[in-house]
Amino acid sequence: MAPQRMLLVEMGNTTVSISPEGQVEVNCRIMDAPVSHNEVTIRREPNIIEVSNQDGALVTCDFSQALCSLTLDGWQHGISAGLLGTNDNEAGNERPLPDGSQANGLAHFIHSWQVRPQCRSESGKTGLCSNTSRHNLTTDVTRCVSLFSSPDSPLSPCFRVVDPMQFLSVCKRRRCASIPDKVPCRLAVAFVHLCNRNYVPLELPQQCGPY
Repeated sequence: MAPQRMLLVEMGNTTVSISPEGQVEVNCRIMDAPVSHNEVTIRREPNIIEVSNQDGALVTCDFSQALCSLTLDGWQHGISAGLLGTNDNEAGNERPLPDGSQANGLAHFIHSWQVRPQCRSESGKTGLCSNTSRHNLTTDVTRCVSLFSSPDSPLSPCFRVVDPMQFLSVCKRRRCASIPDKVPCRLAVAFVHLCNRNYVPLELPQQCGPY
């Protein structure tokens, strides 16, 4: 996930807000990292902000890559669930509702975890694509196929470790595109991050440039 908008991290009774510019607010008060508050620790390095708690949850935002990631301690394997799935390495139950049942669709799944229902968009309401955005969407899908499906892709050394089809399907589910290059490269940033986490060293594809 990329911090293109305000990122909210809620841990216990502490809410940490991180702006796209790297400003940090703790329970609506601007604070300079490092800081500890109610067993939540916030650290800052050049271009990086880390938010962690004593339960083993770590949120890291790398502003040079426009990428945020969530890491959980191993003891939380199989006992945590949310928008990122069930954390149990089972592919068939990746859309859990807060009550433990499975969602009957992607929208149902996403809305069930929404912490502010008043912000929910109208179900099924989508905007129309302009001719320009349709062209950009087609161009982006072509780039995604090249990145995540072609054997000549610079990402291909990691295809057997991180499933590229998940990234390709996310690209194809998009309805409109207003800025070419952005979505394929955002997906590539996330893919490279996962590969590096799994000990397959990769660099961002040249066509994405410095992100």
